Amino acid sequence: MIALLFVLAAGPAVDASVFAGSTLRRLYFRDRLTPTLAGWQSGAMAVAGISLQAYPATGKLPVLDDVGVYGSFARSLKSQTLTADGELAFNTQETTWEMGLRWRAERGALSIGYGSLKHDFTGARLPGFLLPAGTVQYWRPGVEGRTGLGRVVLRGGLGYLLVVRQDFLSANFPRASKGGVDVFARASMDVWKKVVLTFSARYSRFFYSLHPQPYDPYIAGGALDEVFAVDLACGYRL
Repeated sequence: MIALLFVLAAGPAVDASVFAGSTLRRLYFRDRLTPTLAGWQSGAMAVAGISLQAYPATGKLPVLDDVGVYGSFARSLKSQTLTADGELAFNTQETTWEMGLRWRAERGALSIGYGSLKHDFTGARLPGFLLPAGTVQYWRPGVEGRTGLGRVVLRGGLGYLLVVRQDFLSANFPRASKGGVDVFARASMDVWKKVVLTFSARYSRFFYSLHPQPYDPYIAGGALDEVFAVDLACGYRL
């Protein structure tokens, strides 16, 4: 979901971009015994957002000059989504944001950020049927690689998702343990002066062990929560 533009130049650098694309989220339960834990899938949702990256780059501080801040915000259009079995339909809207610090080098970067994934549901509900409503928030340490291919700059990265908030699971599975990973790939190209186009693809995977007890209202061994996103960004280097 985040379109980050990479710049190695003396002097302060600010990269701003707007992007549009599509996102899809799906949730599955493993070893479920409770029938209403049917899972859920969003289908493809149109999404748009903005991102920003800034570095001081004074030329006087060899290490600190390459430490910058980044942030992004995105929201989808409201869309009809289904349970995994296709029996029930709901309307949902996704909101995401992430911010943090990033250290860049010629061939890659290291980052530490804090992010949020939220889904709001509207429409008919059935008693006892669970939807992943609410917010997932996480710390994300990550590593990136960078290479050039003619006019195109290619980047790839991997991050660990240290989940610190999960509204849906915390309310119904208070003993759950949680974590996650994500990967991304980006291709960027200068198209005119300081304007850059970037195509991005990202996959995030949250995994949960639910540790249920016999007296709990919902029984399942674990859950997988996946998010797929692709977007095209138009960025400008200030």
